Parts: sequence; C-alpha cells; structure tokens
Amino acid sequence: SQCAWWIESSSFRKHRLLALGEHVSLVMAPPNASLIPGHHFYIVPLKHSPSLVHVMAEDDMSIWKEIQRFQTSLQNLYARQGKSVIMLETVLDHSKGLWQTKLEVIPVPFDTLQDAPMYFSSAMREQTEEWGTHTKLLKVSNNNKPLSSVIPKGFPYFFVEWGNMASSPSATGYAQIIESKSFRHDFGVDTVAGMLELDPIRLRRQQKYSHEEERQQIKDFLTLWDKVDWTKELDGKPVK
Repeated sequence: SQCAWWIESSSFRKHRLLALGEHVSLVMAPPNASLIPGHHFYIVPLKHSPSLVHVMAEDDMSIWKEIQRFQTSLQNLYARQGKSVIMLETVLDHSKGLWQTKLEVIPVPFDTLQDAPMYFSSAMREQTEEWGTHTKLLKVSNNNKPLSSVIPKGFPYFFVEWGNMASSPSATGYAQIIESKSFRHDFGVDTVAGMLELDPIRLRRQQKYSHEEERQQIKDFLTLWDKVDWTKELDGKPVK
C-alpha cells in the first residue's frame, strides 16, 4: 500500500498512469518528486517484483521485454529534442521483498549524458567511502554483462543505466551492492540533479502543485508520447 507508483496499491493515483502494456506500466512521477515535473517517469511491472534482478532471475522475459520497449520509446521521444534518458533503480534492504520496484527514467541533454559515467562512478565511490564499506563498482552491459550477472538475487543494490554512447563502448551502466542501511533512496536522483545543476529532490518535495497543473503536465506529455507509444500495437494500431 506504500508503493504509490504500483497500480495494485491502494494509494495509486490513476491519472498518473500514462501507458499500460500486458506486463508493465509507465507512470508519471508526482510533480514534487520529479526533477523535471512532467518529465520524470516510473517503469513498473504489473506483477509484484521486488527488483529487476528478481525479474531476470525468474526468467520472466515477457516483463523484461516490455521494460525495454518502454525504455526504447522514451529514448526515441527525447532524441527528437536532443536528449536521451538515464534510468535508475534503488533496492533497499529494509523493503524485505515487500516493496514494488520501479525503474526511474529522467531525460537529460545528450552532452550531459556523456558525463554520466564520470558523475556516477565518482558519486558511488564517494558514498562507499563515507559509510566505510568496500563494495565494488560493477560495470553492466546490455550485450554481455546484464544486471543479473553482477548482482545476486535478494541483495539490496543501486543500478544506473545510460545506454549506448560513444564515450562508453564497454559499459551501459553501473551497479553496486548496498551494504549500508543509511544509503539514501534519493542518491541516484540527486546525482542526476547535480549533473543538471538542479536542486536536490528533497527541496522539491516542499513545493506545491495544483491538481490542474499536474493534469496539464500529463496532457502535454501524452501529446508527445502518442508518436512513440508502442502499446498501440496491442490494440492493432500503428505507431506514428
């Protein structure tokens, strides 16, 4: 019930549902939990899944393929604006498998994306030093080193993916096992905020948005999404 981004939750707000596949949903993040209101998203499995590693370990390729289709559609949408997307997942130990995972998606300009490996490798190493842990920074690649091959099932972890780009031929993301119970659940979003020179997300939570403002943000996004919405194929409609 605490997972407000999961459609099975009693606290889920239906107006934030942007697109629905057979196994996965695309949800708009609340404005006061968004780095860029109207352009911050959650990709969420419909089936209870405590982590993406759990999805992969269960060999449920139907879920994983839909996650990738949502990723691709969002990448195509923002490529038209000279942007790409960074994707984040944080799985904390205190969830004990009762938490519904979500993959956060945040658009960033192409030139900023090139700095993602440097920003995240530095931030992830700093936080391990701060908490006195010895967790390695693990490289992840879509081609030959998927997330499930570097993180064991049932372990808490942080994962960031930035996709393929010229400056990072051998890795498309990083993963790290979380050893400290003090790991901040906003760590990934705040790292992106630093890249974009924006305020930390905790300061944005204090801002107030009207219901009308949020609905307009969703309406504006859906106008753009209509051109890349792969879920139309489920109804036999072509994607523009």
